[in-house]
Amino acid sequence: MRQQHHGVYDTIDQVISDGVARGLAHLSTEDERLDGRSLRIDGRDVLNFASGSYLALERHPALIEGVRDAVGRYGTQFAASRAYISIGMYEQLEGMLAQIFERPAVATASTTLGHLSAIPVLISDRDAVILDHQVHSSVQTATQLLKARGVPLMMIRHNRLDQLDAMVSRLKQRHARIWYLADGIYSMHGDAAPVAELVALQERHPQLWTYIDDAHGFGWHGRHGRGWVRERVEHHPRMVLAVSMQKSYASGGGALVFPDEELARRVRTCGPTLIFSGPIQPPMLGAATAAARLHLSPELIPLQRELAALIRHCNEGMAARGIPQLGANDTPLFFVPTGLPRLVYKVTDRLMRDGCCINMGCFPAVPMNQGGLRFHVHRGLTPADIDHLLDRMRVHLVDVLAEEGESAESLARAFREPALAAYDLAPARKRPRLTVVEDDALTVREAARIAEVPAALWDSVFAGTGPMSHAALTALEEALLRAPADTSQSEPRYVLITDQRGAPVLATFYGIARVKADMLASAAVSAKCEAIRRERDPDFLISRAVVMGNPISLGPHLHLDRAHPAWREALRLLVERMQETKRQASANQVLLREFPAGADEELRATLLNLGFVEVALPDMMTIDALDWDDRAGFLAGLTGRYRADVRREFLPSMDGLRVEDGPIAAPAVVAACYRLYRKVHARGLRMNVLPLPEAAFQAMFECPEFDVVRLYERGERDPARPAGVLISHLRDRRCTALIIGFDEAHVRSHNIYKVGLLRMVERARAQGATSINLAYTAELVKKKLGARPKPTSAFVMLDDTYSASVLATV
Repeated sequence: MRQQHHGVYDTIDQVISDGVARGLAHLSTEDERLDGRSLRIDGRDVLNFASGSYLALERHPALIEGVRDAVGRYGTQFAASRAYISIGMYEQLEGMLAQIFERPAVATASTTLGHLSAIPVLISDRDAVILDHQVHSSVQTATQLLKARGVPLMMIRHNRLDQLDAMVSRLKQRHARIWYLADGIYSMHGDAAPVAELVALQERHPQLWTYIDDAHGFGWHGRHGRGWVRERVEHHPRMVLAVSMQKSYASGGGALVFPDEELARRVRTCGPTLIFSGPIQPPMLGAATAAARLHLSPELIPLQRELAALIRHCNEGMAARGIPQLGANDTPLFFVPTGLPRLVYKVTDRLMRDGCCINMGCFPAVPMNQGGLRFHVHRGLTPADIDHLLDRMRVHLVDVLAEEGESAESLARAFREPALAAYDLAPARKRPRLTVVEDDALTVREAARIAEVPAALWDSVFAGTGPMSHAALTALEEALLRAPADTSQSEPRYVLITDQRGAPVLATFYGIARVKADMLASAAVSAKCEAIRRERDPDFLISRAVVMGNPISLGPHLHLDRAHPAWREALRLLVERMQETKRQASANQVLLREFPAGADEELRATLLNLGFVEVALPDMMTIDALDWDDRAGFLAGLTGRYRADVRREFLPSMDGLRVEDGPIAAPAVVAACYRLYRKVHARGLRMNVLPLPEAAFQAMFECPEFDVVRLYERGERDPARPAGVLISHLRDRRCTALIIGFDEAHVRSHNIYKVGLLRMVERARAQGATSINLAYTAELVKKKLGARPKPTSAFVMLDDTYSASVLATV
C-alpha cells in the first residue's frame, strides 16, 4: 500500500514540476558577472525583479572588502560548532546587532536555523502556541518539534487579532505562556502584521508572548535598518524577534533579538542548531559585519530613501495603470492577483520574453486558485525599469485574463476580495473566446433531481460501475437531501453533457456536502479532532464542499468519452458548473472522487491545468474474477498462504451466526441495524466522514438493488437484535460492498468482521456477480479473500488552505 503521508509532497511535486517543464522554475543564470540589475537566462537578458536584496548591497565596496579581509585572515571556513569555539568576528557582529536593536542579539547560520534553535528552547511544555495562518513556512516547520513534545499548537486566520484575543482568553487559565508566532512583513503578499495592535493586546494579556519573523522588514527600513517591526514599536519585554541577513544585508545568516540577556544566553547555550550545526563561515561573516557597520553609519539613510522612492514609484505606477495588488503597503514586495497556476505561468512567461524576470506566487505557497505575480523592487533597478515591467504586466495580465475567460469579478470571487471587482481589466478590444466547431458543440444539462434525467440514458453510461444507477440514486436522494445536520447531507446535482447528435460526452453527479478536513488524516489526528468536536467545537474543521458522488456511492463517478474530440471542453464545462455551485453554496473546495491513480496522465494534466491537485486515497480493494462455483472453488483460487489463513481464521466461525435477508424489515430492525453501523462508524477514523442518516438505511432496505443481510446469534429469535448487518449494491453483475455494522463484542466471540466479509463475497457470487468492490481499509484481511489493491486518487481544488494548515497543528 502507498504511504499516505507523502501525498502533500506528491502534490507539490506536480505543481512545481509543471512550472519547471514550462521553463519558469529551477532556472540558472548564464552571466559571467552579475551587476545586480539584470540576468541572462536561456540566452535572453532580463531585468531582475526576483531579488530580495532590497538595498542592492551585494556589490557594495565595503561588503566586498569585508569578504576579502575575512577570507584573508580566517580562510574560507571555520569548522567548529559555536558551542565550543567561534572566531572573534562573531562577537563583533553580535555587538553591532545589539547596538542596532538596543537589545541582546545572537547571530545564527540562517534564519531557519535560528528558528530551530530558539523555538524549542523558548517554549516550554507548559506553554501553548498560536500561529498566524500565513507565518513563514520555516517557523511552522520549527513548531513541529513542539508538537512532538505535546505542546498544543493552534492557528488563527491571517492577522485576525480578534481570534487571537479570544484564543488567549481561553488558554491562559491552563498554560504558563501563550506564544503568538507571526511575520513582520509577510513573504507572499508583502502585507504587514498589525504590530501596534499586537503590543496593545500583550498589555491586556500578561501571559501573551510574541515571536516575530521580520526577515523581509530588516535592513531597508527604520533607524539603522532595525526593520519594520522595531520602527513601529519598542521591543516589548515579551517579544522575540528573528531577522535575516540574506536579504537587505546582502550577506548570510540570520539573527535572534531578545528582550533580555538571560533569554539570549539560554538560547545560545541550548539551541540545537547552535550546538550541532556549523557557524556562519568567514566570507559571509565578513560581509555581515561590514553590512552592520554600514547600517550604523549615516551612509544608510540615502540608500533607504532611494529604495523608498522606487517603492513609491511602483505603487503609483500600479495605481495609474489599474494593476491590482494584494497587501498594498510601502514595502518592496508586490503581489498581483492572477488566479490559477496556468494563468500565472502564461503571464510570467510573456513577461520573461519581454525581458522581465519575476517570481510566481503559486500553490502550495497560496491556495490553488489564488496565484499571482510576485516581484521585488530593489535599488539595482531604475524607475524606467519599473515602468517597463508595469507596462508589459498590464498588457499581458489583461490579455491572459481575456483569453482564459476570467475577469476582475472572477478574481474578486477567487480571492474573496470584493474590491478587486472595481478594477478595469477588460482588453481595449474584446477578443473572441475559443469557438467550438459546430460538430463538437456541447449541450450541458443539469438537474437537481434524478427523476429529471432519462433513466435509460443514465444507466447506459453508468452500467457496471456501482451504486450509481438511476434506481439507487432515486432511492437515496431524499434521505440524503433531508438528513439531520450532524449526519452526511448531500444536495444533489446531476450533469449530462452531450454533443449535437445527443451522444453523452460526460455524465456525473455531485452534491453540496459537509466534509471533515481530517477525512484522510491519520487515525491519531482524527481522534484528536473528534475530541475537540466533543469538548469544544462540534464544527471544528468541518466545512461545505462540492463533492462528486454522494455519501454512499463508491466507484468511478465520472463518465467521460475520451475518444470524443471535445472531452477536454466537456470537462472544463463541468468544472465551471461545480465552481459556480461552490460559490453559491459558500463552499471552499471541489472534490472529484475515485480515479485510478497514475493510470491516466493526460487526464491528470488536464485537471491540474484546471486548478486541481491529485491526492492519494487508500487503496480500493477489489476481486475482479468471481469465477468459482462453490466454496471449494473459491479456496482453490487463493494462494496457499491465504488459503490456509481463511481456513484457520474465517471458516471455523462461519456457522456461529445465522443469516437473514428477505423482505423489508420492520422499523425496529432498521433502527437496530443502524445502531450497529454507528458503532463501527465511531471507530472508523482512518477515513473520517460524517455518519449516514438513518433514513438512508430505510431507503436501502426498500430498494431491490441493495442487498441487506442481517447476522444473528444462533439462539437469537428477536429480529430486532441482530449481531451484524451487511449492505451491498448489486447491478450489472457488479457487487459493491457498502456497509458493515456490528458490536465489538461479537468480534471476539464470533469473529464477526471476517465472517461478514466472507459472507459478502460468497453472496455476491451466488447472486451472479462477476466482481466485487470491497472498498477501502482493512487491506490485509481483504487480501486473504483474494482482493487486490488498486491505487486510487481524488482531485481537489481548495480555495482556502486554512483548514489544512490548522490540521497540521493538531
